[in-house]
Amino acid sequence: MVTEKDMTLGLDWDGCETTGWFISEKFNGCRAYWDGKTLWTRNGKTIKAPEWFTRSLPQDKHLDGEIYAGYGTFEEARLATQYGKFTKNIRFMVFDCPTAAGTWDKRIAHAPTTPTSYPVSYRLCVNRVDMLAELATVQARGGEGLVIRRMDAPFYEKGRTKNLLKVKAALSL
Repeated sequence: MVTEKDMTLGLDWDGCETTGWFISEKFNGCRAYWDGKTLWTRNGKTIKAPEWFTRSLPQDKHLDGEIYAGYGTFEEARLATQYGKFTKNIRFMVFDCPTAAGTWDKRIAHAPTTPTSYPVSYRLCVNRVDMLAELATVQARGGEGLVIRRMDAPFYEKGRTKNLLKVKAALSL
């Protein structure tokens, strides 16, 4: 069984310097963890994903991510996660590969793109203005916010960490 104590959990961005951090979009879905056989919720419950959804997920890697259905469709992701009601809109947005070694950019490179799973896109943050501009772009298209990661964090951390921060509109003021 996998629970949130086995997962990296971010803190809210507190205004700290983020130049040189990795920026990726924060998806508004339901947290999920693939252990090579089963998808788990952050509360340790099995996600009843259909075989067509899991067949292409790797059996030799763990993947940490989000069950996501698109902008403005959190309820669809929730129904998939809670009740196994998966539609073709559901994707597993992968934001880490805990069984891979190294810094985050090395680990995420091990996360495969499959018919149902997609590693998150990311780039380096130039400065605070750049990060806030990216936040505005993401939110203008209906996104929730950003996740920023220290580029030199050496390994997958379990629990809350200051090496992974969530940036949303209310926090950027």
